[in-house]
Amino acid sequence: MMRKWMIAGLLAALALIALRLLANDDSSEAGKTASAPRSPMQTSEGRTAGTESQQQTASWPPPFPELKRVPLLDYGPQQAAAQSLATTRNGDPRSPPLHRDTVSANQPSAAELADPQAYQRYEASQHQQLLASFASAAQQEVPRLQADIERGRQMGIAPDAIAKMEDKARRLAALEQELRQQHPEWQTRPR
Repeated sequence: MMRKWMIAGLLAALALIALRLLANDDSSEAGKTASAPRSPMQTSEGRTAGTESQQQTASWPPPFPELKRVPLLDYGPQQAAAQSLATTRNGDPRSPPLHRDTVSANQPSAAELADPQAYQRYEASQHQQLLASFASAAQQEVPRLQADIERGRQMGIAPDAIAKMEDKARRLAALEQELRQQHPEWQTRPR
């Protein structure tokens, strides 16, 4: 049943196309006979009015010009999006190079993975190493922060920004001292 309807639809479409083609042929023949007996009238420029009207009708509708690709400058949000995409693909040239530690992390052994208490000891030792490395880094960073604060004072940075940095340096030094007091087994270096 569905096939019969499809065939009927195709036949109807073909009939419409044939009628349209026949109608176009008839109108073009009538246009040729109607324009033939006309006598051209001379204009002041020496051209005939008949040829001028033929030129006007021949050029309307105007033919489509050949499409050409013209490079445009990026303006507005498109430029920002293009730069973001390029940065994502190629990396930001302002970013520092990635540095990976050559020392591999201490991985748990098979025995530590098999025994829950041994694995807890492994996790505790990893946490201790993390805290010790934080305390060591803080001990090195606090003097750098204080030097930056002094340099900011000399450059005339706003007092509220300097106070904020002093507070950060003070809290970092206090946290480092607290960690060293909780873990006296770490060797402390004199400052």
